[in-house]
Amino acid sequence: MTADFEWQEENADGITGSIANINFGSTDDEDLVALTYPITAGSHSFEKYISGSFGGTFTKILNVQFWKSAGDYVTGETVFWTGSAATFTAPVGSEVVSTVAVGSVPVADPGTANVSVGGALTGSLEAIGSTDFIVMQTQTTTSTPAGAVNQKTFTLQYDEI
Repeated sequence: MTADFEWQEENADGITGSIANINFGSTDDEDLVALTYPITAGSHSFEKYISGSFGGTFTKILNVQFWKSAGDYVTGETVFWTGSAATFTAPVGSEVVSTVAVGSVPVADPGTANVSVGGALTGSLEAIGSTDFIVMQTQTTTSTPAGAVNQKTFTLQYDEI
């Protein structure tokens, strides 16, 4: 048997499973339409609190790795992140720089775990559950061009026993 996987997002409304996208915008909402909630150049998106949720039948999920696997940044755009937020905190928004998402998202397979489970990079799931939160925020500068940014693909890889 194999594990079932889905992305989930938590925000002020609670946890939403099986989200369709991880669009960044100027509001705290899952599956948002970026054109409806644009990020003004020189400001930032609301933080996104996402996690990998596992169900089905498996023995162990471990070695969880996350990175941006496709999509170029535009001038002045960076996505900051952390893969080790054990608890949800109300997301900060457009005028506030995240104090949680502080490093640039890796742009290649990190090769080792960079997303924690149960508070540790060496942690694992042995029953239905989720990774710790991956917190991301898009930050822009006044040099960021108007209009939509390029689509990006984020990859979550894990070992399943």
